[in-house]
Amino acid sequence: MKASAHLRNRLRACGAGQAMVEFAWIATALFLLIFGLMTLGSVVYSYNTMSNAAREAVHYETVHSGTSANPASTSQIQQVALNYAVGLDLTSSDVVVSWPQDPSITTKSDAQVEISYTYNLKVPFMEPVALHLSS
Repeated sequence: MKASAHLRNRLRACGAGQAMVEFAWIATALFLLIFGLMTLGSVVYSYNTMSNAAREAVHYETVHSGTSANPASTSQIQQVALNYAVGLDLTSSDVVVSWPQDPSITTKSDAQVEISYTYNLKVPFMEPVALHLSS
């Protein structure tokens, strides 16, 4: 009887160590997944912010077009984009405003705003990766 009780105690002790090792493996994978999703969310947030800034700058130019009483200048359109892209540290050189000709519209031209942004993806134990986002 005494030997079987001793054997049961030893098996219980071995199982506790195994559970700790398995938990460490699962927890590592879970934390990698969670932090990866958070990083991906940050990249998507930056892209959405940049896209919204470009859309709002084009909307501003449309309202203040060349035929309106108060036409917008290129610097004003760039400033609108910069105001909407808070937190991205953009400069006016990152915002390009152009008026490409549309053959179907002869009376006026459409505005086009392109914003370029470099997102520095920093992953522990890896070199930083530069993601070039454009909208």
